[in-house]
Amino acid sequence: MNVLIIGSGGREHCIYWKILQSPLLEEIYVYPGNGGILEEHIVKENLFLDFFKKLIQFVEDKKIDLVIVGPEQPLVDGIANVLQNHCLVFGPTKEAAIIEGSKSWARDFMNQNKIPSAKYKVFTNSKEAIHFLEEIHPPYVIKADGLAAGKGVTVTSERSLAIQAIQDILDKKIFGQSGSKILIEEFLEGQEASVFAFCDGNQAVLMQPARDYKRAYDQNTGPNTGGMGSVSPVEYINEELMNQIQKEIFDKVMNGFKKLGISYKGLLYAGLMIKDGKAKIVEFNCRFGDPETQVLLPLLQDDLLELCFQSAIGRISKTHLTFKKASSLGVVLAAKGYPQDYKKNINLTEFLNNVPENLYIFHAGTKYDSQSREFYSTGGRILNIVSLGNSIEENRFKIYDFLEKNPIENTFYRKDIGILY
Repeated sequence: MNVLIIGSGGREHCIYWKILQSPLLEEIYVYPGNGGILEEHIVKENLFLDFFKKLIQFVEDKKIDLVIVGPEQPLVDGIANVLQNHCLVFGPTKEAAIIEGSKSWARDFMNQNKIPSAKYKVFTNSKEAIHFLEEIHPPYVIKADGLAAGKGVTVTSERSLAIQAIQDILDKKIFGQSGSKILIEEFLEGQEASVFAFCDGNQAVLMQPARDYKRAYDQNTGPNTGGMGSVSPVEYINEELMNQIQKEIFDKVMNGFKKLGISYKGLLYAGLMIKDGKAKIVEFNCRFGDPETQVLLPLLQDDLLELCFQSAIGRISKTHLTFKKASSLGVVLAAKGYPQDYKKNINLTEFLNNVPENLYIFHAGTKYDSQSREFYSTGGRILNIVSLGNSIEENRFKIYDFLEKNPIENTFYRKDIGILY
């Protein structure tokens, strides 16, 4: 099978790493890729020119059988629709990807299908939204309706910061069209978790849960980020709760899309809040999460390429997935200043040369200079350091021992990944 992976982050490097292990694979290409992808597998030309015409041409020239789409923006833009007459696509159509593309649409969908989630109200006028703050109790949850690269959510107990978030989104338009509407939501208390499912239009086959750490700094402080680390499995999710998540959330989503005449094929991500042994939805995403993917795929014993292919054709043969009986933990190495302005072009070569065999490294914001044969940073989240072991503590020791002995100037990382708050 000839495969094209779309994306450039740690998630896509991990997907690439896992797909390379499949006996079904013949040729693999990645666009635009990063420093962790072998140069011969990176597509150098811009495939997104001319409204995906270049992409279609590439797919036909290379006889691509399956395109795996990593990030949400191309899915929301309709990349699966554009390619559906040319190859198979692992990723939902534009009509289905709206579950991530519009938070207000998603909340309405959840209400209509009785999926347990937060109460909410939608606003387009900042004065009305600010007035509504007087009717509710903090903490306040303010969300831009559309995609905002993981930065469109503010959770605060301070009314002044909630007002600033409302004005920034609706009046200052800091997220452009994605902020034409906002949601003010009920704050859900509990413990967070992420559950992913492979969907084929009829059923959702769940992966084991993961937990990520969204705040930039230790003890869950600082601004929200794309994710600073993750762990799997999750100690407070048992089989009974997973059955509830299957029936009350994923099965209802699949049935809800069927009622709309939409076939949801691809990966569905449920961001959950767990309280008193029950799960409620914080948000849905239409793709693999990052950095949870980087701890889940090393544990997955099933063939990822086979799962993606079966999802794309609408016929997954498994009802349960198999995972290693181990603990997995990942720490994100980030550039100083992230998630605001951060340092770039940090030399990573010596660090990468010292990685022991018992750790996995998944590249995110990196590039490889073929002339100097050195690696440099290009993004805010640079690398994912992942360990598999018998326990969270064993993984914490292996990763943090390595990071402490191999410091990189102008970088930072959270030192509490794996600790339960």
